[in-house]
Amino acid sequence: MPTLIEQAGGRNLFGREGKHSPVMAWEKFVKADPEIIFVTPCGWGLKKTHEEMKNLRERPEWPNLKAVQNGRVYIADGNQYFNRPGPRIVESLEILAEVIHPEHFNFGHEGTGWIQYR
Repeated sequence: MPTLIEQAGGRNLFGREGKHSPVMAWEKFVKADPEIIFVTPCGWGLKKTHEEMKNLRERPEWPNLKAVQNGRVYIADGNQYFNRPGPRIVESLEILAEVIHPEHFNFGHEGTGWIQYR
């Protein structure tokens, strides 16, 4: 993910290239206050991820996060695109590019590979 995010023109605040995704305390996440939140749980598609977002939304700090206030929260089909190595890696990069720079990229993955969370 860190490499994909950088290639798509973003900056990963939490992961390191070549390492497993870190476990972090909610307080560390809130303190980082990311501009974009991109949720891609392992093994979950869009529907299940959307259903489980209530666990984040119910946290008192959630509405104060920069990404939430600016409508930059996205969920993706992690099961199909982000949590398995394979040929879909190119589509994963395209999805990230669409999310990070929507003014420049539209590969047609919105609605099937990712959705904006509202």
